[in-house]
Amino acid sequence: MDPGGFDMKTDGEADIREVKIDLPDSWVRGFLQVSSAMTLPAVTFSLHPVDMQNVCHILRRHREQVGPRSLRFHLMPGQPVRMVFEPWEYEVLCRRSLFEGSRPHEIRTWGRRRLLVLERLIPLARRFQVHLLGTGLPAFYVADLGDMSFTLGLSGWTSNDWSRAGHFDLLAPRKEVDEFTRRRVFEGLKKRWFAAPEDLASQLELPRSAVLGALGAYTQAGCVIFDIHRGVYRARELCRDPLPLEKLRFSSEREEQASLLVAASGVDQIKAQHTPERALCLEGRVRSQGKVFLPSLLIDPDLRIVEARCSCNFFRQNQLFQGPCNHMIALRLAHSRHILS
Repeated sequence: MDPGGFDMKTDGEADIREVKIDLPDSWVRGFLQVSSAMTLPAVTFSLHPVDMQNVCHILRRHREQVGPRSLRFHLMPGQPVRMVFEPWEYEVLCRRSLFEGSRPHEIRTWGRRRLLVLERLIPLARRFQVHLLGTGLPAFYVADLGDMSFTLGLSGWTSNDWSRAGHFDLLAPRKEVDEFTRRRVFEGLKKRWFAAPEDLASQLELPRSAVLGALGAYTQAGCVIFDIHRGVYRARELCRDPLPLEKLRFSSEREEQASLLVAASGVDQIKAQHTPERALCLEGRVRSQGKVFLPSLLIDPDLRIVEARCSCNFFRQNQLFQGPCNHMIALRLAHSRHILS
């Protein structure tokens, strides 16, 4: 932030100065992805404050030197929530917190040390609501403080780079809604400040699907935020001018090309195999412009790419010094979508 952006006076005059602060596209892209992720279906359960205290206690007492560094959730219907800390396999059985879902889940999340942000809220919290989107995807922890709530959103990645891009194509367009309908929905939300989609649909006499499509578009544009605790949308404009969504959607031209390859069903014959060290070997075939390429990836237990190869000319000339080729990204993206489908 430019120090010149602040003026101080003591003579009683009140001057207002507005300063533009430029943020890198990667920061804005990550923010929009996590914000959009709040609107996606999630596995939800409650944690008793004592159970959250046990999580923080383990994080305070132990510091991992090697991976994997994930927090693994074992969720069985009607059973206490069970959490396992890798790589030590320390287990926390949350006897005060039952999972009320209809089917079992095993979900791994990363960024667990950031949960210590919640430590000071434990004495004040009635409960912690946890929303898990899936392995490696964003997770949200909501501290219910009675008259207030505090939401902690964890992106699920350490750095938003190509090796994790396959998991976070959260800015993909949803239901197409015309501009007039989108504007009606947005103006209706601004009049109420916050509202549930059902209420807006009834008020505006629009289908619920159209309202959700419009709200999803404005969430991606940084104009609306979803309150995951109360299940309502709030009008909250990130900036005055509309964000260039087409520019922010992909981190590079190769990532955009990879997304188009996957959308065109250009990736097939995917083979996934785990090594004794719990790494994942991915191989596949990518068809592009009448040619066939054979990318391969080695992904460690922390979901980081440690080795990669491809038969294309870009890889032969640059190896990985200029990042991955679009065929590698397409293979990772296609495999991730297959897992999530």
